[in-house]
Amino acid sequence: QEKAMHPRIDYQKFSLLLMAGIFLGGVVFVRLRLLGVPLERDEGEYAYMAQQLLQGVLPYTESQSMKFPGIFFAYVGVLAIFGESPVAIHLALLFINLATAFLLFLLGRNLMSPSVGIMAGVSFSVLTLSSALQGVWANSEHFVLLPAVGGILLLWVAQDKPKRFFFSGFLLGCALLIKQHAVFFCLFGMIYLGSRLVTKSHPLNKPFLTIGLFVVGGLAPIILTALIYGVTGNFSDFWLCTIQYASEYVFMTSPGEGFENFKYNFAPILESNFSILWLSLIGLASVAWRKNGKGEYLFLFGFFVCSFLATTPGLYFRPHYFLLWVPVLSLLAGVGIESLVSRLSSYRLKTVIPAGILTLALGLPFFLQKNFFFTLPVFEATRMVYGLNPFSASLEISKYIRDRSQKDDRIAVLGSEPQIFFYSQRRSATRFIYMYPLMEKHVYADQMQRKMVHEIEGAKPEFIVVVKLSGSWVTSRPDFSPLLKDWAQEYLSREYEISGVVDILSHEKILYKWGEQARGYHPRSSYHLLVHKRRA
Repeated sequence: QEKAMHPRIDYQKFSLLLMAGIFLGGVVFVRLRLLGVPLERDEGEYAYMAQQLLQGVLPYTESQSMKFPGIFFAYVGVLAIFGESPVAIHLALLFINLATAFLLFLLGRNLMSPSVGIMAGVSFSVLTLSSALQGVWANSEHFVLLPAVGGILLLWVAQDKPKRFFFSGFLLGCALLIKQHAVFFCLFGMIYLGSRLVTKSHPLNKPFLTIGLFVVGGLAPIILTALIYGVTGNFSDFWLCTIQYASEYVFMTSPGEGFENFKYNFAPILESNFSILWLSLIGLASVAWRKNGKGEYLFLFGFFVCSFLATTPGLYFRPHYFLLWVPVLSLLAGVGIESLVSRLSSYRLKTVIPAGILTLALGLPFFLQKNFFFTLPVFEATRMVYGLNPFSASLEISKYIRDRSQKDDRIAVLGSEPQIFFYSQRRSATRFIYMYPLMEKHVYADQMQRKMVHEIEGAKPEFIVVVKLSGSWVTSRPDFSPLLKDWAQEYLSREYEISGVVDILSHEKILYKWGEQARGYHPRSSYHLLVHKRRA
């Protein structure tokens, strides 16, 4: 009887692999179709600062960012290997996404079963493609997940091999170096090792050595980075940006505002991917009727909680933050399917049902997002996700600046559009490539504004782009100093003249006016950008 069962078991795996292959092919097709989507702000920041790194300029010395520098190092690799264009960056993301899906397959296979691994890997790729998660853009969360999932996989399969615990910690430390949110993945590793020590369910032969190597591995990337900044004399810049200002940033949102942010940004994710998320919920609840694997469920539950916590810093709950929750949700979706099938008595049904559920669960997100996946041109797809933000317009503005300036000329952007620096291949006249830190309510805001004014006046940039879009600034407040606004108005009228106007009239129509046409044109929309050229 046991021998007779093997063909059915093999056929079940074959059917799951077949459906997974079809959906992975669909994911690859969509990502290839949308390779040319213009860079959004965060991508522009990472690409510009990586561009500077390739020129020998360390992050935080000429450009300010509150992110840890790992993402800039990762983008250096992307630009060096794939090239300096949106297509190259998004092609690199395709490989990173597939690699993470494969690691998740290995984790699911080792944690539960090969079937769970297959379903988790393909569910991850489909979920991370979602427009509601801004998944086709190369945000830092994608780069966090590759080492984080690798580190967690090593943690589970390490057994009593000390080197594996060191490399597990090292990979999780690399994830943390890419984005501070990954500290919760490191916390999960510590909790898991602590639970093994306390419960003795999987006893550690050398507990102090094991935990010590894990901690040393985790701290190594951060310590090495701090040493680099210390040796080069730039540690104060690194500390101000990534610790002092970042600490202010995470406490600017109240719990009530945070809850509203969560509801607003998670609702579209749930709406377009509800079939996979319902399976995740079933997987989480299935511990109630599955008798075996309690240790595995505790592992998954801890991973679930810490992954959710990774989305919470600052309580902003931006759509791409939820990417950090996707790996464990995908694992739980695989567990959910297997748990439903385990209650069936018929071997025939156990062969057919998993592939059917997987097809339905993954097919619905494709159907609900079919316009974004298969129909909309890249610029329209970007507008669908990011509204009237000037990401496509940045390409035209950058080309205009690049064609009318020298390679060593500086430019400034009064707004938060760092992609313009990357596209134009011109360095910023000020370290403040985002306006957000200057307009938020924290102790450094006034100091930052004055420093920006001083840097721009000293650099005398050839072009200054003024962005008149709310998304590029923080909502104005009546209690805020008008210093920056008053200075910009007086300085631009004295030293510069209008050289270009980009008038964003609607999602479908943008008017570009250059030279003499720009000087006599009055924008018809409140959403526009003004390009100022320094007077001769």
